[in-house]
Amino acid sequence: MYALTNLHDKKTSGEHVKASEEIKAIQTDIAQVKSTGVQQLPIEKLEEYLAQRLDIAVARETETGKEAVRIAEHNLEVWKVDVSTKAAMNVEMFKSVIEAGQTALKALMLINGGAAAALLAFCGNAITKGQSLAGDPLLASAGVGLACFVTGMGAVGLATGFRYFSQYCYARSPLDTSESRWRTAGTIFNILVICIALSGFAAFCVGGAKTYGAITSPALRPSSITSEQPSGHTTVNIGDSVAHEGQLK
Repeated sequence: MYALTNLHDKKTSGEHVKASEEIKAIQTDIAQVKSTGVQQLPIEKLEEYLAQRLDIAVARETETGKEAVRIAEHNLEVWKVDVSTKAAMNVEMFKSVIEAGQTALKALMLINGGAAAALLAFCGNAITKGQSLAGDPLLASAGVGLACFVTGMGAVGLATGFRYFSQYCYARSPLDTSESRWRTAGTIFNILVICIALSGFAAFCVGGAKTYGAITSPALRPSSITSEQPSGHTTVNIGDSVAHEGQLK
């Protein structure tokens, strides 16, 4: 909250407030607003402030000036509190939006990166132990899921870059105008960040579905894959040969 402006009522002593004192009072109020971190003030708010100052000046020139001055001063302080509260709320909301975006991108990087690392370790272990060979249906299907996870990680990096451009454009945009080119560009980059982040989450879901199908599908299990015999070779049944030897004895 802003400190109360020290306005002296000279109506009771028969003196009018000098113009220089009014200007000094305005400078004091501006300094108080600036000390709270507000660097720019919309024209509408400035007009409201000047209207409040005018009410105080007019009240001093009337017969009921003392009471009217107190009312005008009260309205001025209410206006100050309103501007301060809205400015603080906008700052906090802006910070919360930035933190929410950072959290979403970090979560997207974590889930896609963790899934890619786990799946890569699984495939590498299967190849190293000789349980599967490169090009096996199981590994080929799992590779599709790995590609989806890597795509999701790439989407995080791209979204982070566009997020920087969005914040840069908003920083260059004047606060008192909503139709500037910088603000429009910032909005476009912001929409791109949202779309890319959603595509990253979609890639994670698709990769998870592909990986789940590769591991649980019976058609891709090594036990269900029958090896073909080369042409010209005869397959010998061990049970039949043993029975034949028994008959010979």
